[in-house]
Amino acid sequence: MQKLKVFIVVLLLQFSVLYAQEKPYTTYKVTKGETLYGLTKKFNIDKNELLRLNPDIRNNAVKVDQVIVIPNKNFKPVPDVNKGDYIKDGFVYHKVLPKENYFRLRKKYGVSKKTLRKYNDILKYDDLKVGQIIRVPQKAGYDVDEEKATKPDKKKKPYLVKSKETKLMIARRYGITVEELEEINPEIKNGLKAITIILVPNTKEIPSEDDKFLVHQLEKGDNLFRLSQKFDISRDQLIETNPFLEDGVKVGAVIKIPKEPKMDVDAKLDDRSLAGKSLNIAIMLPFTNGKKLDFEKDRTLNIVTDFYLGAIMALDSIKKHGLSVNVNVIDNKNSKTAIANAVKTRNFIDLDAVIGPLFTNNVKYLTQYLNRTDVAVISPVSSQSHTTFATRNLVQDTPTEWILRNSMLNYIKETYNGENLVVFTDEIAENKANFDQLISDLNAMDSLKEVAVLTPEEGYIKPELFRKNIKKKKENWFVILTKDPNVTADVVQNLGVMSKQDSITLFSLYNTEDLEKLQNQHLARVNYHYPAANFINYENKKVQQFINKYKTKNYIEPSEFAFKGFDVTYDALVRLAIFKFPDFAFANGVTQRLSSKFAYNKDNTGSFVNKGVYIIKYNGLKRVAVKQNSSPEKTVGKN
Repeated sequence: MQKLKVFIVVLLLQFSVLYAQEKPYTTYKVTKGETLYGLTKKFNIDKNELLRLNPDIRNNAVKVDQVIVIPNKNFKPVPDVNKGDYIKDGFVYHKVLPKENYFRLRKKYGVSKKTLRKYNDILKYDDLKVGQIIRVPQKAGYDVDEEKATKPDKKKKPYLVKSKETKLMIARRYGITVEELEEINPEIKNGLKAITIILVPNTKEIPSEDDKFLVHQLEKGDNLFRLSQKFDISRDQLIETNPFLEDGVKVGAVIKIPKEPKMDVDAKLDDRSLAGKSLNIAIMLPFTNGKKLDFEKDRTLNIVTDFYLGAIMALDSIKKHGLSVNVNVIDNKNSKTAIANAVKTRNFIDLDAVIGPLFTNNVKYLTQYLNRTDVAVISPVSSQSHTTFATRNLVQDTPTEWILRNSMLNYIKETYNGENLVVFTDEIAENKANFDQLISDLNAMDSLKEVAVLTPEEGYIKPELFRKNIKKKKENWFVILTKDPNVTADVVQNLGVMSKQDSITLFSLYNTEDLEKLQNQHLARVNYHYPAANFINYENKKVQQFINKYKTKNYIEPSEFAFKGFDVTYDALVRLAIFKFPDFAFANGVTQRLSSKFAYNKDNTGSFVNKGVYIIKYNGLKRVAVKQNSSPEKTVGKN
């Protein structure tokens, strides 16, 4: 992984250099202590030119983290092929015109078909085509100007696109139409991205009529859901501001979006004010274990590092909401001795929470020290049951296997509507009692039908048994009751090749770790459903923002544990800042962060257990989270 991180950093740097050379302007983020005068010296640019490029600079002053436009020192003008032939490095670069053929090119340049094919690989396999750029060896006496470089057009100037700005807003600001703006900037035809540089007419801006609203011209593909996601506004607020949207979204219509949407006073814990509040926390993780650091071989080291980087992102984010957080970072070295020393030498009694340790045995050891305090011990990763050592101040953030199983079982019960039901078990005798209980529970859904049970013989299920249990012209539900990955693989492979005429949905009560080894086409074919403690929706706007910030800061994509570190830390701090612990902090509200859902229940030990679970299904080759009403409170068996 260390090599991968280095490779990605190098790749990003190379890409940024290549990209920077293509554009005459680039962006720069102002740092602490920098002034307008200092920037003119730093980038060797006239003050008036810098102000022209950045009309948002007010009173000759720049702000920390302000993004400004500056000339790109790496920019090298290149010939514009679309404006005619040019000569470079001993070759004429010629754009093939209508009706041109090898004979006409020979008359014009004095070169044969064989010569043209020698210097143009594409002509070895294909014929001349209008618009092609071909290389022709330069002959003495041929009169074409040496390469003509395209210089920046003084009739246009760069413009830095701001968050939530639309093409219509920018076009209106410079007195042109959206079509004209797209003609100047063809790359924005498929969408406009914030913090990118485009070209606009070199004229003064036309003042906005209303500073309280953004304007947006509805485009093909726009709907209320996409608009609410894009502008971070509710559907009701969109309709309240634009009543005609109740009749549908019409392409070309212009809508207004409030710059400061009304806040929804219900539900979200983050919506409450955190300003003026403060917390004292410790992050305790096994950063080292006395051995040499090895990112390639030590999976735990990668998990710990990623979790910590995500937690730091959460701290940065939450401080912007006004919450003051004092953080102690402790390396417990996966050692009980190190935990004991930390508790004895640091003032743990003044802490509001300890996030960590990572492993269950270390969590158990720490709770023994802190069980008579009001310090929340937040176990962030382990899915093993903590019941045997749980105390009133323990918070288990990862749902147990039992919770995942029952969430899926409840989902099946709630959505069942007379489908043909078939279940799969394994050959292990010790599991029989558990299977019998589950089968009895499924049979109770429909007293007129008996659930069909298929069990492997000598390690596999006979293919004819699959076909025998599929009902034609009926929905067929298959449920895997076992954790055995071999049974799961056998079932997916057999059902995945069944005729598309057969309606099949496959459910697993467990989240198998070997899912990635199975063919996506088979999982998609069987509409595979499974429970998960975490789910990352990469189309979600906030997820995309997190990924971009994480990559900017750490030069690598965030792993699932980086998301986990952010979610656990952010959610816990918000709850502890708003509600008293242990009575209320984890007893209020269901929250959904970037990749985790938090819905806590107090168990019979007085500790809190997160029962927030996603039901994931394959929708084609794409994984999506299913909306469900199921609750782990409707449980089967023992925790």
